[in-house]
Amino acid sequence: MKKRRSPTWTARRRALRTLGGVILGVGLRATSYAAEAPGYPNRPIRMVVPFAAGSQMDLVARLVGAKLAERLDKPVIVENHPGAAGNVGSEVVARAPPDGYTLLVTGSLITLLPSTVGARAVDPVAAFAPITKLSEPPILIVVHPSLNVNTLDELIALARRQPGRIAYATAGVGTVQHLTATVLAKHAGIEMLHVPYANFGQALKDVLQGEVPVYFTFLGPIDAYLRSGQLKALAVESNHRIKAWPAIPTVAELGYEDAVADPWNGVLAPAGTPPEIVDVLYRELSRIVQLPDVRETFAQMGMEPLAPAPAEFGAEIRASVKRWPAVAREAGIRPE
Repeated sequence: MKKRRSPTWTARRRALRTLGGVILGVGLRATSYAAEAPGYPNRPIRMVVPFAAGSQMDLVARLVGAKLAERLDKPVIVENHPGAAGNVGSEVVARAPPDGYTLLVTGSLITLLPSTVGARAVDPVAAFAPITKLSEPPILIVVHPSLNVNTLDELIALARRQPGRIAYATAGVGTVQHLTATVLAKHAGIEMLHVPYANFGQALKDVLQGEVPVYFTFLGPIDAYLRSGQLKALAVESNHRIKAWPAIPTVAELGYEDAVADPWNGVLAPAGTPPEIVDVLYRELSRIVQLPDVRETFAQMGMEPLAPAPAEFGAEIRASVKRWPAVAREAGIRPE
């Protein structure tokens, strides 16, 4: 006669089976994870930012870099290599060993450079292994209150009355800000004086003093000045309004669709970086941008967190590279 088991014994056996399955599953996942990128990382990682400290991109890199250091338990060092509209920093990473220890935190500007600086530009498709986008930071058209304009239409009307006399600042010749400002001016039938800055701090100083009264710039570093009334926003160069600033109209709704930028921030590695390392970085970064404090900081900059897969990100980069030549030609910009 078969011996009957007590309910307690049966329940205990089921629990042990379940626990064993969980332990086995965790063990398999850990083994799989280690096999994907054995020994990575085992030393500090550096994040290269192709713009100066204090810029919007620099702020994003330092925030994300600190979180990545926590998750990987290795130092992440942010290095600023400004110059040549971001091309200097791109070259640093493109020439680095493809081992996952040198990353580029950059923006959609790299897809524009082949159309503005020609052969000198680092090829954004061939030189890098895309990891993921982090966010889409909005570009604003802002003015100093002394200019006495409250809308984009008023700025355009003033520029028509004073052709070539209204100065505007950007992060440099050939940047997304410069190109979209040129397109806007052409479609509005106005001429303004471009004042390019390689140094973000100097640009902001001159704009806050009213020496250069118009500024095409990212929201993040100037948000506090908008809130204090030291600067005034006229429009956002996007197809959609910013959640943090819903009253600011878009250039699209104001009739200047060609001035839409919708730029992005993202992370790239040198071409040839092993897919398993790219995958480790992608998974960590996709988790980081969803952390509550990161989302909150991004929201303050007017940015939505993003984390498309590397293949999707790469496809977007290729599409952008194809888009910009026609826009640059229309704006009268030729490769140097």
